[in-house]
Formats: sequence, structure tokens, C-alpha cells
Amino acid sequence: MRRKNLIVPALLVVSALAAWGTSRLSGGDAEVEEPPTLTADGPPPPEGETEAERRARERAALEGMLEREFPMHGIVTAAQLRVRSEPDGEALTLGWLRLGGHVRMRREPRVAPRCATGWYELYPRGWVCAGQGVDVSESAPETTADMAADTDSPLPYRYMFVRDPQTPEYHQLPSRDDQRDAIEHGRRYAELLNDGQERRAGLLREGRLAGEPRMPAVVARYLHRGFYVAGNGVETRSSRRFVRTVRGSYVKEAQLEETSGASFQGVELDEETTLPIAWATRTAAPLERQVRADGSERMRGVEGATPWERQERVPWLRRERIGAHVYHVVQTPDGEERFLRAWFVGVAEAIDPPRSVGADDVWVHVDVSEQTLVMYRGARPFYATLVSSGLEGHDTPRGEFHIRRKFVSDTMANLGPDAGDDSYRIDDVPWTQYFDGSIALHGAFWHNRFGLQRSHGCVNLAPRDARYVFEHTAPEVPLGWHGVSTDRGTGFEGSLVVVTD
Repeated sequence: MRRKNLIVPALLVVSALAAWGTSRLSGGDAEVEEPPTLTADGPPPPEGETEAERRARERAALEGMLEREFPMHGIVTAAQLRVRSEPDGEALTLGWLRLGGHVRMRREPRVAPRCATGWYELYPRGWVCAGQGVDVSESAPETTADMAADTDSPLPYRYMFVRDPQTPEYHQLPSRDDQRDAIEHGRRYAELLNDGQERRAGLLREGRLAGEPRMPAVVARYLHRGFYVAGNGVETRSSRRFVRTVRGSYVKEAQLEETSGASFQGVELDEETTLPIAWATRTAAPLERQVRADGSERMRGVEGATPWERQERVPWLRRERIGAHVYHVVQTPDGEERFLRAWFVGVAEAIDPPRSVGADDVWVHVDVSEQTLVMYRGARPFYATLVSSGLEGHDTPRGEFHIRRKFVSDTMANLGPDAGDDSYRIDDVPWTQYFDGSIALHGAFWHNRFGLQRSHGCVNLAPRDARYVFEHTAPEVPLGWHGVSTDRGTGFEGSLVVVTD
């Protein structure tokens, strides 16, 4: 089983500092409070400080502040728990905690009629009732629970493809007899469906067919082949191994096949690696220009030339119209110019920031026509990659939006081809950032077609890209939280997302 170390990751230190904000909510009244001063106990940053030294200094400052201001430790024991703006179960939702999460709290709880265990104030803001699913301690545990999301990896959980039709998902670890009965019930149900007896299959599932196998009470539901399961551990009963899902149910490990998603990843930009950057979105063979005797031109393949493979970087120079078609002009290793058809390449190019963007604001540009995404800080691009946006009829909305809610993982439906049956919800889609209703930037571990339209409206990213974008956009998800909201009154603001043709 994976166990997640509690040492604060360096990448989260800056996030944690930023997440404090400039105010916090206390009791029923909003009161302005300056964030804890992290540099008051030491000298200013030394000249020539390296990036690693800076992060170590900031981590030490953060940990020192937490020990002073939020000395209590909470481990989340509920499947999911809301963080409230006030010590009141009806107050505004600021965010969400998930089973296994580790949060920091102020020392003194606030007792309320509906929370005898007390409401604890969290870092960086918000309240939770301990009795609703948080174990509180003065000392930090050595590790979080096995079920905690692994926020240091491209995927926060193990994701597994269901291999067999009518695979039982159990409320608890089943006995051998329960497992045999569950398999027999699923087999008979599939048999009736295959015979076109849908009504009888439904009655069988309801336990209303005499003389037929009944579904054991230990079965939560049956999963179709092609569904996906998110797991956070493996447990054994009578030499049988079961994957424990993040929802607390169990599926026989032998009926699942683990997937790690695509290895593709975009590129960080700097003074040497700059836009435009291009990738082959399909295997692309170079063409050369041939001038006929009458002066007309045509394109022909280059004998013996090596094609660029899908998602390989292409040495792009420019676009050029030849006749009725637009081609990408690329450069070979020996300096010659060759041509690729327009639909074989996706190009990430710089655009000017919208007027509302500040010099240090992080924002995202999704170019649907090129199937690319570029991240900016002010006017400076710092990351570029390929995406998969909505298919025709499921178009990704164009315009300017702001990230409304962020989740380390969230349940989503109707994700498009390769994501199982459209009627099935995929639990815990990773690195989900909603920016327009149910439309989100999120990781997709079920396909590797980045650079081509593939979704039912969302913007799909390869797992490593999705995590990178998630870490660098606002709002920051506070340490130990699973999700955060930017609704009015939460104190969190979301990064701008610009989607263009």
C-alpha cells in the first residue's frame, strides 16, 4: 500500500503561504487579520540564495508559523467533509476535506449545540466539526492514512480498468460464499440480458424471481467491463486480494487492470525554450514542393524521409499557403525546409494578455483550433502542452472564464469516448478545475489522444500536465484539503481561463 509522508512538499510551501490570503473568518463575523509574518524571526533573504535554499527557508518559516498559530493536527476520517466559513453547519462552503487528509487547526475548539465535540478553525481559514469526521491530536502522525490522495504523483490514486462484465463491487470484504453467490447472480443477470429478457433481468436484480440466485447484501453494485475504479489500497481475506476504492468499497483485484495514463508531458518555457512550439498530432511524413513545367506547384512525399511520430516536437518555422491549402513549414536536421499538412500539427503560440490580467497573475489560454494550452504569468508564457477539447456537438465553450472550484479529484460523467459507458460516472477524475458549469480542465488517464478533440466539452490533459496546471493556477488548494471553492464570500479567487478558436 502507498503511504504518503507528512513532510510538506516544497512545491506546496508557496501555495500554502498564498492560500492564507489577507483575511480570515472568525465566529459569525468576518474580521480582517493580517497573515502571520513569516520573516519576523530571521534576517532578510541572503543574496545569491538558490531556489532550493529559498524553498527550504520558506518551508521552515511555514512550519514555524503553523506550530505557533495552528498547533493541532487533524486526520479526516469521513469520506468527505465540508469546510464552513463559520462554526455553523449551514454556513457557506469554502472547500472540502477527504478521507485520510491531514489538516492543521487552532488549539481551542468552539462548542456549539449541534457540534458537542467542537468546531475547529483550520489553516488557512474555515471551520470543521470534529465530530463529523476528524480525529484531533496535539502531535503529528508519522504518516497519513493509506487512503489519502497522493498529491506528489501524476495521479492521486491507483486507477484500474474493469476487465470482466458484471464485476461485483462489495460494501465490505466478502466471504467466499458471498463471492460465489455474487458471481452467480451477475452471470445469470448477463445471461438474461443477452437473451433480450431485460424485464426479467430487472426483476432478478430486485430479487423478485423465484428460484433464481439473489444478489447478496454485501454487493453494492455491479460494474460493467470498461468502467474505471479509483483505489487507495489492497486488503486480503482468505488469500483473496481486493482493491479498496476511495469510496470504501471493494473489488476483486484479479478483475481489474491498472492504468497509469499517458506519459506525454508538455514543456516549461524559459529564455531558451520559447513559443511558438509545435507537436505532431498524427504521424506526419514530410513533404517537399515540386514545381511543374507549367509553373504550378504540388506537394509530394520525400523518399526515405523519417516521419515525425504523434506528440513528437516538430521544428516549426511558419505557416504557408500553397494553392488552396495551408501547410506547416518545418526544418529538417540538415537545415532544409519541408512541409506538413495543417491537420498534422498543433502549434502553441503567444497571445496578448486580457486587460484584466495583472503583471503577476497566472492565467491559462486554450486554443481549440490547435488543441494546445499555454500558461502565462502576466504577459510571460511559462508552460505549453497539448490538450483534447470537446468533440463536435460537445463543443468546449469559448470565452473568458475563471476557475470556480478545484478538486484533487472529483466524480464526473459523460467524459467522451474511451471513458466507459457515457451513463457511468467516473469516480475521482484527477486534478479537476471547473471553469464553466460542469466544464473543467482535468486529467484524463483513459486515453492518449492529446492534440485531437476527444471529450464531451471538458479540456483533457495528460496526467502530468493536469497536475502541473493544477499546482500553478489559483485558487491554491490549502494543505491537507481536497477541494476549494471561489464562490462569493469564500475569500478565494480563481485564475482566468481564456478559450479561443
